[in-house]
Amino acid sequence: MSYSNNPRADLHNGIVQQWTPRPGPSPRSGSHTPADDEDDYAAAHGDGANGYHSLDAGGVPASPPTTEDDERWWRDQERNDAIMRGVEEMQITRPRGHKVSFHYNSQVEDMHFGKTHPMKPWRLTLTKHLVLGYGLQYAMDTYQAVAAGKDQVRAFHDSDYVDFLSEVSPQTFEQLCQIDRFAKHAPPKHEHDSVDLGPFNLSTSPGADCPVFDGMSTYLFLYTGATLAATHQLTTQNSDIAINWSGGLHHAHKSEASGFCYINDIVLAILDMLRVYARVLYIDIDVHHGDGVEEAFQRQPRVMTLSYHRYGPYDDTGHKFFPGTGDLTDVGLRGTVGEHFALNVPIPSGIDDRQYKYLFESTTSRAIEAFNPSAIVLQCGADSLGGDRLGQFNMNIKAHGECVAFVKRFRLPLLILGGGGYTARNVARAWCYETAIATDNGANLDPMIPVDILPRPEAFTKFRGHGDGKLFPNFARTHPNDCKDADLESMVKFLDGELKYVRRSPWVQMDQLPRMSAMEALMQDEDEGLKAGGQAERERRSKERDPAGRGELR
Repeated sequence: MSYSNNPRADLHNGIVQQWTPRPGPSPRSGSHTPADDEDDYAAAHGDGANGYHSLDAGGVPASPPTTEDDERWWRDQERNDAIMRGVEEMQITRPRGHKVSFHYNSQVEDMHFGKTHPMKPWRLTLTKHLVLGYGLQYAMDTYQAVAAGKDQVRAFHDSDYVDFLSEVSPQTFEQLCQIDRFAKHAPPKHEHDSVDLGPFNLSTSPGADCPVFDGMSTYLFLYTGATLAATHQLTTQNSDIAINWSGGLHHAHKSEASGFCYINDIVLAILDMLRVYARVLYIDIDVHHGDGVEEAFQRQPRVMTLSYHRYGPYDDTGHKFFPGTGDLTDVGLRGTVGEHFALNVPIPSGIDDRQYKYLFESTTSRAIEAFNPSAIVLQCGADSLGGDRLGQFNMNIKAHGECVAFVKRFRLPLLILGGGGYTARNVARAWCYETAIATDNGANLDPMIPVDILPRPEAFTKFRGHGDGKLFPNFARTHPNDCKDADLESMVKFLDGELKYVRRSPWVQMDQLPRMSAMEALMQDEDEGLKAGGQAERERRSKERDPAGRGELR
């Protein structure tokens, strides 16, 4: 970097020395700490100056930095300048014809499920770094999420369960387990249990799917709050597409945690959307079946669930791939009005890009045409990518992103959520790319990640298998492909047959109430009429004296 624009650069005497930057960690050094993440975010949004620096005409501080905070601010400005150059070179722009909002709170990054647990909130840190590094924040509205309230979560979840989640921590877990209203929710113990489960399927034992960890309550209510804030943007028509990558926890049940999921933010979002939209279609491309969402709406014809997931035995022992539900013939609760409004697409191990694209586009297009939804919720679990620690598919990032692009083409209000994904670097790649697709910038991204401006470039470059700094590395085929084209075609035909019942389903009539200002005007006119007396007042009194005359007592 040249400092020739600095007005003090040519002064040489014993009092005023030419300033040169002290050696310090560069963006490529890998010494960036989690505490610096907020500064990265602030720098990328252009608000890192904190009000105490002034710039000269060349964009260089008029006085040299003298403290570590000053030097950090200087580095942030360099990074922000590099991001802006990238935005101009890649032509990152706001989409035309629709608005996108991005909802997030960086506090969720600080959580840790445990050293050996597959769920790593750190994947959200990497996602944020890529989104900001590519400058996608300039293509959408960004919002810092606030925690959901307990009353909001009780819209679906059991009240005791919500209270337990709001109070539990590793320090309070044993004490809460002794309280009668919580203890009654503990599952029965069996002789060969490897994990000691407490109330609501939570545990402090090593190896638990749903462990109790420090800061857990903060984490749960924050990711839920982000989803509900994104939903609000859609229902108020302030956004056409709303994104929350920290949400999408689809396994949680009404009063039980399951599969790394504690609060089912998806169900809460759909319940909120039903206030405004006549019908909501839920699409799930996580490698695991979206059982919690399907169960919540299995009696509800206003919500259709469509889940694409790995199904069947996962090894030679015969154990089923988690959660073991979502067979092709599972089409909603039989005998209720919700029958036929749950579609499941069970997929064997190893499906590739071509097969997934055929299956997804064929079934999704038919479902949208038959159900005619007013809005769509798309859960984009990235464990369906090849190379995932838990998944068993052979999909690449572009094929995963094409699912988002395909749904987006229907131009319906769209809520995009995260979900599973256990190889953090690839989760970040996929979700960054899909953010770009939502903002019409998918084709503009440089296929080489701008690692020079990332706080943690080693996540994408340092070790073999980290993708060599590419946004779209080619994943090795790690699972044998057990999918046969003929079987996939038969599955599409079966699902199309189920949709004939949906096409004939009754419509839901919804009336939009007048806005408050209109309501107030109507009430004011009515009050004025009553004050004036006359015919209207005489008719009102007559009706009050003779309620049976209006048929109310028949």
